[in-house]
Amino acid sequence: MHKVNARPLRVSLLAVLMLLPAAWNGVRLAQAIRFWKTLAEYKASPGPGYMAVSGGFWLAAGLTLAGGLWLGLSWSWWSSVGAVAGYALWYWFDRLVFQTPHANWQFALALTAASLVIVYLFLFSRRTRRFF
Repeated sequence: MHKVNARPLRVSLLAVLMLLPAAWNGVRLAQAIRFWKTLAEYKASPGPGYMAVSGGFWLAAGLTLAGGLWLGLSWSWWSSVGAVAGYALWYWFDRLVFQTPHANWQFALALTAASLVIVYLFLFSRRTRRFF
């Protein structure tokens, strides 16, 4: 557990922000399981197994990071720095390799860039670093 310092608002917001992709990927996992037969029957690419595993991984990662940030655990800061970059890279890999056509890519790129800037501003702020 963290020292006596109160959790800064930025850290609380980061913890909540980590829940957004966790929830999104929880839905991805649930839908892959729910529609497994249909996805397999129509030979969906990349397939229900990939959808379930990736959804489950990012669900678990997001919940773990959110909890660690909320509790002020020291490993959660470093893990968040890496996970945010990893999630953005995975999102674009998934989008470019498995999704066709690449509709609204400009919007998705702008949203990814804005999200990275906001999260990294929060993560690297003086109060956040001091808290961890």
